[in-house]
Amino acid sequence: MGLLDKFNELKDMVTGAVEEAKGQAGEMAGDATDAAYQEYVPDMAGQAGDAVQGAQDAVQGAGDSVQNAQDSATGAVEDFRNEHGL
Repeated sequence: MGLLDKFNELKDMVTGAVEEAKGQAGEMAGDATDAAYQEYVPDMAGQAGDAVQGAQDAVQGAGDSVQNAQDSATGAVEDFRNEHGL
C-alpha cells in the first residue's frame, strides 16, 4: 500500500466516524425533542382544559347571579305590589 492508499483509508475512517457521530447526535436531538414533547404537551393540554373548565364555571356562576338578581327583582316588585295593594 502506498502513502495515497493509507491517506484515503484514514480519510474514509474519519468520514465514517463523523457520519456516525452526526447520526447519533441527530438521534439524541430527536429523543430530546420527543421527551420534551411528551412531557410538556400533555401538561399544557391539561392546563388548557382546566382553564376552559374554570371559564365555564365562571359563566355558570354569572348566569346563576343573573337568575338570582331577576328572582330578587321579581320578589321586590311583588312585595311592593302587595304592600301597596296594587
